Amino acid sequence: MDIEAERDLLKDEYGNYYVVSYATKDSLTVVNAALYHAFNQELTDDFVAEVKRKYPKGVAVGVYFADLVHEQIEKLEDPEFRGHIYDLNEVRKEYDIHLKPIYHNSLHL
Repeated sequence: MDIEAERDLLKDEYGNYYVVSYATKDSLTVVNAALYHAFNQELTDDFVAEVKRKYPKGVAVGVYFADLVHEQIEKLEDPEFRGHIYDLNEVRKEYDIHLKPIYHNSLHL
């Protein structure tokens, strides 16, 4: 497995996706993918304008970040795109996994 931080996704048995936020040769730090995007997006006027362009009738903020993950999944499923989606249980056989919880102070992204 050639897992690269901020490129590849991991998927668990429940259908949840995780971004690898940090990788060494034997361990990975992973964060829920939608939360990863949410905690790395600064709330600016430009961001609000982008969301309004994408969703002119309004949308819950979480939908925007979930859609970012969906777009990343589509890219990773394209054989011409660099990166992969790995099964979390398979990855656990080769790497020590550090799953970050969902509250801000613990993410350290």
